[in-house]
Amino acid sequence: MRPAALAIAVSLAWTACSMAGSGAPPPMPIEAGKPFSLRPGQSALADDGSLQVGFEGVTADSRCPKSVQCVWAGDAIVRVWLQRGAGPKETRELHAAPGAAQAVRLLGRELRLVRLDPYPTAAGPLSKQDYVATLQLGRSTDVDVER
Repeated sequence: MRPAALAIAVSLAWTACSMAGSGAPPPMPIEAGKPFSLRPGQSALADDGSLQVGFEGVTADSRCPKSVQCVWAGDAIVRVWLQRGAGPKETRELHAAPGAAQAVRLLGRELRLVRLDPYPTAAGPLSKQDYVATLQLGRSTDVDVER
């Protein structure tokens, strides 16, 4: 193939790939104070359009499986991000264990992990794509800090 033809072919391929997008579904609308559920890779947009929330996935899950007797309950770590407008994504981790950091205050909002499904069973490990994080976004009157 001639160099000019090769350059055109590469350019067309690059354009086609960039126009295809990331393949991620558009963010779903949510209301402040009401729980909403996301699967890994999904995001949601606050009702006023000022903030987007995304669920990257579960980075660790050591929760005691159903019908198994464990010494401790374990924990699951949920990785989420918040983004105001075109600003940078602020990534944080939330924990499913009672008493752990189940909420973060960031960008004038509080993001809380309400529930993480499914719960592990003795049948074996869960697929990363099976997880569903139920979150709740509210306004924070405090200074932005993590809890």
